Amino acid sequence: MTVLEWNDRLDIGVEPLDQAHKKLFSIMRRMAKLNENPDNYKLLCQEGIKYFKNYTLQHFSEEENYMQSIHYDRYEMHKRLHDNLRDKTLPVLEKEVLQTDYSVESVQHFMGVCMAWLTQHIMSEDRAITGKAPQPRLTSRPKDETAAIAQSVIRIIKTILGMDAETASEHYNGENSQTMIFCRLTYESEQGRSVRAYVGLEDRLILTAVSEMMGMRLHKLDKISLAAVPQLSRSIMKNLSQQFSYADPCHLKKENMISYEIMLKALESNYPAISLLFRTQAGYLAFCLQI
Repeated sequence: MTVLEWNDRLDIGVEPLDQAHKKLFSIMRRMAKLNENPDNYKLLCQEGIKYFKNYTLQHFSEEENYMQSIHYDRYEMHKRLHDNLRDKTLPVLEKEVLQTDYSVESVQHFMGVCMAWLTQHIMSEDRAITGKAPQPRLTSRPKDETAAIAQSVIRIIKTILGMDAETASEHYNGENSQTMIFCRLTYESEQGRSVRAYVGLEDRLILTAVSEMMGMRLHKLDKISLAAVPQLSRSIMKNLSQQFSYADPCHLKKENMISYEIMLKALESNYPAISLLFRTQAGYLAFCLQI
Protein backbone atom coordinates (compact mmCIF):
# COMPACT_ATOMS: atom_id res chain seq x y z
CA MET A 1 0.00 0.00 0.00
CA THR A 2 1.34 3.43 -0.97
CA VAL A 3 1.38 6.01 1.83
CA LEU A 4 1.94 9.66 0.96
CA GLU A 5 5.16 11.19 2.20
CA TRP A 6 5.15 14.40 4.18
CA ASN A 7 6.06 17.50 2.19
CA ASP A 8 6.33 21.19 2.98
CA ARG A 9 3.04 21.98 1.20
CA LEU A 10 1.31 20.45 4.21
CA ASP A 11 2.85 22.90 6.69
CA ILE A 12 0.34 25.29 8.24
CA GLY A 13 2.95 27.46 10.00
CA VAL A 14 2.20 26.47 13.61
CA GLU A 15 5.08 24.31 14.83
CA PRO A 16 3.26 22.10 17.41
CA LEU A 17 0.46 21.35 14.92
CA ASP A 18 2.87 20.70 12.06
CA GLN A 19 4.83 18.30 14.25
CA ALA A 20 1.64 16.47 15.19
CA HIS A 21 0.68 16.12 11.51
CA LYS A 22 4.15 14.74 10.72
CA LYS A 23 3.75 12.26 13.57
CA LEU A 24 0.42 11.02 12.15
CA PHE A 25 2.06 10.47 8.75
CA SER A 26 4.87 8.59 10.49
CA ILE A 27 2.38 6.30 12.26
CA MET A 28 0.71 5.55 8.94
CA ARG A 29 4.02 4.72 7.27
CA ARG A 30 4.82 2.23 10.02
CA MET A 31 1.37 0.66 9.75
CA ALA A 32 1.79 0.26 5.98
CA LYS A 33 4.67 -2.13 6.67
CA LEU A 34 2.86 -4.31 9.21
CA ASN A 35 2.11 -7.10 6.72
CA GLU A 36 5.87 -7.67 6.55
CA ASN A 37 5.50 -9.28 10.01
CA PRO A 38 2.85 -12.00 9.43
CA ASP A 39 3.53 -13.75 12.74
CA ASN A 40 2.60 -10.67 14.80
CA TYR A 41 0.36 -8.98 12.24
CA LYS A 42 -2.88 -8.91 14.23
CA LEU A 43 -1.26 -7.71 17.47
CA LEU A 44 0.73 -5.03 15.67
CA CYS A 45 -2.41 -3.84 13.87
CA GLN A 46 -4.33 -3.63 17.13
CA GLU A 47 -1.60 -1.54 18.71
CA GLY A 48 -1.10 0.58 15.59
CA ILE A 49 -4.78 1.46 15.19
CA LYS A 50 -5.13 2.20 18.90
CA TYR A 51 -2.07 4.46 18.85
CA PHE A 52 -3.20 6.27 15.69
CA LYS A 53 -6.68 6.86 17.11
CA ASN A 54 -5.46 8.11 20.49
CA TYR A 55 -2.87 10.40 18.96
CA THR A 56 -5.40 11.77 16.47
CA LEU A 57 -7.88 12.65 19.21
CA GLN A 58 -5.13 14.25 21.30
CA HIS A 59 -4.10 16.32 18.27
CA PHE A 60 -7.71 17.39 17.61
CA SER A 61 -7.95 18.73 21.16
CA GLU A 62 -4.70 20.68 20.79
CA GLU A 63 -5.73 22.07 17.40
CA GLU A 64 -9.14 23.13 18.70
CA ASN A 65 -7.50 24.89 21.65
CA TYR A 66 -5.26 26.78 19.24
CA MET A 67 -8.20 27.82 17.04
CA GLN A 68 -10.02 29.14 20.10
CA SER A 69 -6.93 31.02 21.28
CA ILE A 70 -6.80 32.98 18.01
CA HIS A 71 -10.62 33.31 17.79
CA TYR A 72 -10.75 31.48 14.46
CA ASP A 73 -14.11 32.30 12.88
CA ARG A 74 -14.63 28.81 11.36
CA TYR A 75 -13.96 27.02 14.63
CA GLU A 76 -17.43 25.47 14.96
CA MET A 77 -17.44 24.05 11.42
CA HIS A 78 -13.88 22.80 11.79
CA LYS A 79 -14.71 21.09 15.08
CA ARG A 80 -17.70 19.39 13.45
CA LEU A 81 -15.30 17.77 10.99
CA HIS A 82 -13.14 16.52 13.87
CA ASP A 83 -16.22 15.23 15.70
CA ASN A 84 -17.45 13.48 12.57
CA LEU A 85 -14.21 11.53 12.17
CA ARG A 86 -14.11 10.69 15.88
CA ASP A 87 -17.78 9.76 16.36
CA LYS A 88 -18.75 8.35 12.94
CA THR A 89 -15.89 7.36 10.65
CA LEU A 90 -13.35 5.87 13.04
CA PRO A 91 -15.89 3.65 14.89
CA VAL A 92 -17.23 2.30 11.58
CA LEU A 93 -13.73 1.59 10.27
CA GLU A 94 -12.77 -0.09 13.55
CA LYS A 95 -15.90 -2.25 13.43
CA GLU A 96 -15.02 -3.39 9.92
CA VAL A 97 -11.51 -4.34 11.03
CA LEU A 98 -12.85 -6.29 14.01
CA GLN A 99 -15.53 -8.09 12.00
CA THR A 100 -12.91 -9.29 9.49
CA ASP A 101 -10.46 -10.20 12.26
CA TYR A 102 -7.89 -7.69 11.04
CA SER A 103 -7.82 -8.84 7.44
CA VAL A 104 -5.20 -7.13 5.28
CA GLU A 105 -7.97 -5.64 3.12
CA SER A 106 -9.85 -4.08 6.06
CA VAL A 107 -6.68 -2.69 7.68
CA GLN A 108 -5.61 -1.17 4.37
CA HIS A 109 -9.09 0.31 3.98
CA PHE A 110 -8.82 1.83 7.47
CA MET A 111 -5.48 3.35 6.55
CA GLY A 112 -6.61 4.50 3.11
CA VAL A 113 -9.63 6.40 4.43
CA CYS A 114 -7.67 7.96 7.30
CA MET A 115 -4.75 8.92 5.08
CA ALA A 116 -7.01 10.54 2.47
CA TRP A 117 -9.05 12.31 5.16
CA LEU A 118 -5.95 13.60 6.92
CA THR A 119 -4.32 14.88 3.73
CA GLN A 120 -7.44 16.64 2.46
CA HIS A 121 -8.16 18.09 5.91
CA ILE A 122 -4.67 19.54 6.29
CA MET A 123 -4.55 20.95 2.76
CA SER A 124 -7.93 22.69 2.96
CA GLU A 125 -9.16 23.16 6.51
CA ASP A 126 -5.94 23.31 8.55
CA ARG A 127 -3.95 25.52 6.18
CA ALA A 128 -6.90 27.93 6.12
CA ILE A 129 -6.46 28.51 9.86
CA THR A 130 -3.25 30.46 9.21
CA GLY A 131 -4.23 31.89 5.84
CA LYS A 132 -2.07 29.49 3.81
CA ALA A 133 -5.17 28.35 1.92
CA PRO A 134 -8.48 30.08 1.12
CA GLN A 135 -11.20 29.43 3.64
CA PRO A 136 -13.07 26.35 2.37
CA ARG A 137 -16.53 26.76 0.93
CA LEU A 138 -17.53 23.80 3.04
CA THR A 139 -20.97 24.30 4.54
CA SER A 140 -23.70 21.94 5.62
CA ARG A 141 -27.26 21.75 6.82
CA PRO A 142 -27.93 21.92 10.58
CA LYS A 143 -26.59 18.89 12.41
CA ASP A 144 -30.03 17.56 13.43
CA GLU A 145 -31.31 17.85 9.88
CA THR A 146 -28.26 16.04 8.47
CA ALA A 147 -28.74 13.23 11.00
CA ALA A 148 -32.44 12.96 10.09
CA ILE A 149 -31.62 12.64 6.38
CA ALA A 150 -28.94 10.05 7.17
CA GLN A 151 -31.47 7.95 9.09
CA SER A 152 -33.93 8.25 6.20
CA VAL A 153 -31.32 7.02 3.72
CA ILE A 154 -30.50 4.12 6.05
CA ARG A 155 -34.18 3.10 6.03
CA ILE A 156 -34.29 3.46 2.23
CA ILE A 157 -31.20 1.24 1.85
CA LYS A 158 -32.94 -1.36 4.00
CA THR A 159 -36.11 -1.12 1.91
CA ILE A 160 -34.44 -1.14 -1.51
CA LEU A 161 -31.44 -3.39 -0.91
CA GLY A 162 -32.57 -5.34 2.14
CA MET A 163 -29.34 -4.41 3.92
CA ASP A 164 -28.62 -2.85 7.28
CA ALA A 165 -26.49 0.29 7.06
CA GLU A 166 -24.80 2.75 9.38
CA THR A 167 -23.51 6.27 8.87
CA ALA A 168 -19.76 6.33 8.26
CA SER A 169 -19.55 10.09 7.66
CA GLU A 170 -21.84 13.10 7.72
CA HIS A 171 -19.21 15.18 5.89
CA TYR A 172 -18.16 12.85 3.08
CA ASN A 173 -15.43 14.43 0.95
CA GLY A 174 -14.66 11.70 -1.56
CA GLU A 175 -11.98 10.01 0.50
CA ASN A 176 -10.90 6.55 -0.70
CA SER A 177 -13.72 6.09 -3.20
CA GLN A 178 -11.74 4.79 -6.17
CA THR A 179 -13.75 1.56 -6.10
CA MET A 180 -17.09 3.40 -6.32
CA ILE A 181 -19.32 3.85 -9.34
CA PHE A 182 -21.04 7.25 -9.31
CA CYS A 183 -24.31 8.40 -10.83
CA ARG A 184 -25.25 12.08 -11.09
CA LEU A 185 -28.93 13.02 -11.27
CA THR A 186 -29.94 16.57 -12.21
CA TYR A 187 -33.51 17.64 -11.45
CA GLU A 188 -35.48 20.82 -11.96
CA SER A 189 -38.58 21.95 -10.09
CA GLU A 190 -41.54 23.71 -11.67
CA GLN A 191 -40.11 26.97 -10.33
CA GLY A 192 -36.81 26.33 -12.13
CA ARG A 193 -34.89 25.40 -8.98
CA SER A 194 -32.07 22.94 -9.63
CA VAL A 195 -31.40 19.92 -7.42
CA ARG A 196 -28.41 17.68 -8.10
CA ALA A 197 -27.88 14.31 -6.44
CA TYR A 198 -24.80 12.08 -6.50
CA VAL A 199 -24.99 8.42 -5.53
CA GLY A 200 -21.89 6.25 -5.34
CA LEU A 201 -21.87 2.50 -4.79
CA GLU A 202 -18.81 0.39 -4.14
CA ASP A 203 -18.17 -2.34 -6.72
CA ARG A 204 -18.81 -5.19 -4.29
CA LEU A 205 -22.05 -3.59 -3.09
CA ILE A 206 -23.34 -3.41 -6.67
CA LEU A 207 -22.44 -7.04 -7.31
CA THR A 208 -24.12 -8.22 -4.11
CA ALA A 209 -27.30 -6.19 -4.73
CA VAL A 210 -27.67 -7.26 -8.35
CA SER A 211 -26.86 -10.89 -7.50
CA GLU A 212 -29.70 -10.87 -4.97
CA MET A 213 -32.11 -9.34 -7.49
CA MET A 214 -31.23 -11.85 -10.21
CA GLY A 215 -30.96 -14.86 -7.95
CA MET A 216 -27.51 -15.72 -9.25
CA ARG A 217 -23.97 -14.95 -8.16
CA LEU A 218 -22.17 -12.29 -10.22
CA HIS A 219 -18.39 -12.05 -10.01
CA LYS A 220 -17.64 -8.97 -12.11
CA LEU A 221 -19.37 -5.79 -13.19
CA ASP A 222 -21.11 -5.87 -16.55
CA LYS A 223 -23.67 -3.74 -18.39
CA ILE A 224 -26.55 -5.33 -16.47
CA SER A 225 -25.06 -4.68 -13.04
CA LEU A 226 -23.95 -1.15 -13.95
CA ALA A 227 -27.47 -0.35 -15.17
CA ALA A 228 -28.67 -0.94 -11.62
CA VAL A 229 -26.75 2.10 -10.32
CA PRO A 230 -28.97 4.81 -11.90
CA GLN A 231 -32.05 2.79 -11.00
CA LEU A 232 -31.01 2.60 -7.36
CA SER A 233 -30.08 6.28 -7.41
CA ARG A 234 -33.51 7.29 -8.68
CA SER A 235 -35.18 5.08 -6.07
CA ILE A 236 -33.26 6.74 -3.26
CA MET A 237 -34.28 10.22 -4.46
CA LYS A 238 -37.91 9.17 -4.97
CA ASN A 239 -38.16 7.81 -1.43
CA LEU A 240 -36.30 10.77 0.06
CA SER A 241 -38.54 13.31 -1.67
CA GLN A 242 -41.53 11.92 0.23
CA GLN A 243 -39.95 13.05 3.50
CA PHE A 244 -38.04 16.26 2.68
CA SER A 245 -39.61 18.97 0.54
CA TYR A 246 -36.36 20.37 -0.88
CA ALA A 247 -35.43 16.90 -2.13
CA ASP A 248 -38.59 16.84 -4.27
CA PRO A 249 -37.04 16.50 -7.73
CA CYS A 250 -40.16 17.10 -9.90
CA HIS A 251 -38.47 16.61 -13.26
CA LEU A 252 -35.36 14.59 -14.06
CA LYS A 253 -33.43 16.61 -16.64
CA LYS A 254 -30.25 14.59 -16.90
CA GLU A 255 -28.78 11.34 -15.65
CA ASN A 256 -25.24 10.19 -16.24
CA MET A 257 -22.51 8.00 -14.81
CA ILE A 258 -19.40 9.93 -13.77
CA SER A 259 -15.86 9.03 -12.82
CA TYR A 260 -14.28 9.30 -9.40
CA GLU A 261 -12.21 12.26 -10.65
CA ILE A 262 -15.30 14.17 -11.81
CA MET A 263 -16.98 13.47 -8.47
CA LEU A 264 -13.97 14.92 -6.62
CA LYS A 265 -14.09 18.07 -8.77
CA ALA A 266 -17.80 18.43 -8.03
CA LEU A 267 -17.10 18.24 -4.29
CA GLU A 268 -14.29 20.78 -4.56
CA SER A 269 -16.17 23.31 -6.67
CA ASN A 270 -19.55 23.19 -4.95
CA TYR A 271 -19.58 21.17 -1.75
CA PRO A 272 -23.04 19.60 -1.28
CA ALA A 273 -25.36 20.71 1.50
CA ILE A 274 -25.80 17.01 2.28
CA SER A 275 -22.78 14.72 1.88
CA LEU A 276 -23.06 11.31 3.51
CA LEU A 277 -21.23 7.98 3.49
CA PHE A 278 -22.80 4.72 4.65
CA ARG A 279 -21.41 1.28 5.36
CA THR A 280 -23.40 -1.88 4.67
CA GLN A 281 -22.28 -5.46 5.14
CA ALA A 282 -21.60 -5.61 1.40
CA GLY A 283 -19.75 -2.31 0.92
CA TYR A 284 -20.03 1.47 1.04
CA LEU A 285 -22.62 3.86 -0.42
CA ALA A 286 -22.23 7.63 -0.80
CA PHE A 287 -25.10 10.08 -1.10
CA CYS A 288 -24.64 13.79 -1.82
CA LEU A 289 -27.24 16.45 -2.48
CA GLN A 290 -26.71 19.94 -3.91
CA ILE A 291 -29.79 22.08 -3.36
